[in-house]
Amino acid sequence: MTRQVACVPKSLESYVQIDQWGTVPVVLGHGFGTDKSAWDYLMPFLPEGFTYVRYDLAGCGSDEDTLRRYNLQRHSHLYGYADDLIELLDSLGIQSCIYVGHSVSCMIGAIAAIARPDLFQRHIWLNPSPCYLKDENYPGTLTPEDLQAIYDAMVTNYQAWAAGFAPLMFGVTEDHRLADFSKTLFRLQPSIALRTLQVIFDSDTRDFVDKVSQRVHLIFNRDDFVVPQPVALWLHRKLPNTTLDWIEAQGHLPHITHPEAVGPLVKKYIIYSE
Repeated sequence: MTRQVACVPKSLESYVQIDQWGTVPVVLGHGFGTDKSAWDYLMPFLPEGFTYVRYDLAGCGSDEDTLRRYNLQRHSHLYGYADDLIELLDSLGIQSCIYVGHSVSCMIGAIAAIARPDLFQRHIWLNPSPCYLKDENYPGTLTPEDLQAIYDAMVTNYQAWAAGFAPLMFGVTEDHRLADFSKTLFRLQPSIALRTLQVIFDSDTRDFVDKVSQRVHLIFNRDDFVVPQPVALWLHRKLPNTTLDWIEAQGHLPHITHPEAVGPLVKKYIIYSE
């Protein structure tokens, strides 16, 4: 497969990459601690005949881009990130796309799709979670005390926290791809990383995620400390029109750690037809 990198409008070129192999747009949104390069390992597995649009979430790109795009008030909740996504699609003239999200970008895509259902044909979500806290009616894994410990560690020594957090997210301790993930995690400005993680862990879309009207294809790792299996099953039951696939792997970043397992599934659902 020969990749052609398409021209990006100047106003978007600091945070958008378009790999143009065809005409049908596939938009890819990354998760916390990564940027648009997180999809590099998955791209060789994706089908021809589509135009792939990757973008950095606000605060996750270069320092210059962060200064220009990240707004403390706008990005104090997921709605601001969803507005960013809608504005990006409108700026590119995309009228209908296939959306591939990882982790928090799945719920960003959900919010955007509820607000503008015309923009989305279907969704492919990797390791999504509508809520991270556990309560008597929901099988989350984290408590408020857990979150406070995480935030305290980030404030005390961000570099030390990130060095311990990366292997947990990855599910393995020795892999050259772990170094790539660590680079993007360390590149985040500590104050923005803290605020972003607070926004993610404070978010709760359980009450309205089922309003996503498009088909959603769910892909989860079997062993993910961030999103345990009961949460995956909860989301599968909650959404009105879904499929559910499991990757026999650990960690929260299957598209980086196990692209050979994730790639064929994503490919199948990109070319999927009703």
